[in-house]
Amino acid sequence: MLTNGPNIYQAARKESCLTQEQAAERLGVSETTVKAWEQGARVPDNETVARMAELYGTPWLALEHLKQAGGALGVLPEVTVQSLPTAAITLINRVLNFAERHRDRQLLRIAEDGIIDETERPDFDDICRDLDGIVGAALQVKYTSDAPPETKKERPVAATTRRSVQGLASENDSKIIIAHRRRNASPKFGREEVTLP
Repeated sequence: MLTNGPNIYQAARKESCLTQEQAAERLGVSETTVKAWEQGARVPDNETVARMAELYGTPWLALEHLKQAGGALGVLPEVTVQSLPTAAITLINRVLNFAERHRDRQLLRIAEDGIIDETERPDFDDICRDLDGIVGAALQVKYTSDAPPETKKERPVAATTRRSVQGLASENDSKIIIAHRRRNASPKFGREEVTLP
């Protein structure tokens, strides 16, 4: 995640431990171009930034790039890069709050006639702010500060983990013998009546 540094493109590259030369080669551009991006002399296009984010393993780069490019237009809602659990909780809470306040029904009533009149405008603007919060929370989930899913450790396949039952089982031993009291079955299988003394 971008913490400090003069330039988001440089910070992302350094996070991936690539040199400018290595980055340029893998992105199919000149080293001079990478230097220009990192010095702020030029801004890479969106497609290139998407490739950079993938190459560097820094999904936050795409978000920061869009914030810088569209920030003046106010197109993107306020988004901060967070951990996955925090981002997911924020998103779910905002969606549930929207539903509990019946904002969906209010929006349908406003949109029913296809016109937003001056009495509906305050409610419509308030609903739009709520939707911006949901969109921002969704972007926080997408651009989490945690490692991307493909680098996450996979869960072990069943019965392949190291297990031990009071020191009786060895690694990956799927047969554990547990002593039980022995009970002998009665040798009589018929329907004879048994009389107890």
